[in-house]
Formats: sequence, structure tokens, C-alpha cells
Amino acid sequence: MAESIYNRKKRANATVEVLDFKMTLDPADSMECQFLFRPQLYDREEMGFLRRLLKPGHTFVDAGANVGFYSLIASSLVGNTGKVISIEADPFNASRLEANIRLSKVSNVRLANVGLSDQAETLRLGLSMSGNRGGNSFLYDSPNTVSVECRTLTDVLLAEGVQKVDGAKMDIEGFEFKVLQRFFADGNSKLWPGFLIIEVNPFFEKKTDGDILALLAQNGYGLTCISELNYLAVRK
Repeated sequence: MAESIYNRKKRANATVEVLDFKMTLDPADSMECQFLFRPQLYDREEMGFLRRLLKPGHTFVDAGANVGFYSLIASSLVGNTGKVISIEADPFNASRLEANIRLSKVSNVRLANVGLSDQAETLRLGLSMSGNRGGNSFLYDSPNTVSVECRTLTDVLLAEGVQKVDGAKMDIEGFEFKVLQRFFADGNSKLWPGFLIIEVNPFFEKKTDGDILALLAQNGYGLTCISELNYLAVRK
């Protein structure tokens, strides 16, 4: 019954104005259709924190950038004197993110098409092909995979010349604990973000060995629950 009521019919991608920027979006994708039809409501609470905490000249890291919604909003907030580092593992999503950066004519967003892990390694990324390409995960058991070169978050940031991170968003489908445990252990506290919007997904928590919220608290972050899946972590 549910499938007969709601069946996303495949349609051509649409290039549209999304808030103050432009994006090419897939109407059949469950996430992208939200950017297309109701961008002002997508992650509304999270966007409120982003707009309050990000300032001109800041550096923002978007880990798990997908097709760029957070990155483009952050781009306008940090301005010409700031920078955004967009990290996206999936080559397909990264190519679409790069196109959206060009469409919006922003020059302060740097794209790193690389996976994040706790070491330099090559992993198979499980692709979500059922209507949410943003749901790709190294923990996802999928018949469709792509080989991805992975690096530590510290290495990615240093390669981009980042010396300080003011804010970040991390949505990397279950690898959050693995990546941040190594990131904090690296000891470069200047790179620790002043605030972090992070997804804590119970589905992936069962597949990992660590408590991401406890890890953040142990490293000096105060935590606020934003929504069912997302938390705001602010460095004390």
C-alpha cells in the first residue's frame, strides 16, 4: 500500500535557485527533493545554529558533503575571507557537488573527493541506490560499491592548508567515531572545531564499537540534542 501511495517517479534533474544559490538536483532522491521543494525547512534547527555561530572569515568543514547544501550555506556565511572544506567520499556525489559549486559561482569552497578513516587506506564504499544517494556508507552491505581512497581528517585538513577550524558538520554514515577518535588522538587541538553538528545514527551505532557522544564529552565538548539524529557539540 505504501509503495502505491508514494512512488517517486524518475524525472530529469532540475537546475534551480535554492535559497541564495543554485543547484542541480534529482527530484527522485529523498534528500534532494527537500532541497528542491522546501529548502527553508531542511534541517531548520541545524541551519539556525549554523547562521548564529558561523562568522565572516571563519573556516568550516563539511564532512559528508553530499551535493553541497551545507557547504553552500556555509560559503555565504564565512564570506570571501573565510573558507569551506567540503569532504565527500563518493566520486559521483563529489562530481555533482563540484558542479553545484560552479553553478553558484563561489570561490571559497574547496572540494576533497576522499573518504575519511582512522588511517590511510582503500575501502569499498557501499552505495545507497534506493532513493538516497547520500546514504552511502563504508558500513553499508550493498551489492553496489566503489573503491575509495581514505585518509585521516587531520591529514585532509593539513593538505588543504587549514590551521584552525571554527565549525564543522559531520555526517559520514557510521564512521564518525572511528574518524574522530583518531582525530583527537592526533593531538592537534588547533584543528578541533569550535562547534560541530554531528549525526548519531542508532542503525550504524550498532555496527561500531564506540560511543561518539562520550568521545566528544571526554574531549571538552558540551552536547545539545537538536533532532532525532543530530547533535550540536560546542567546545568549552
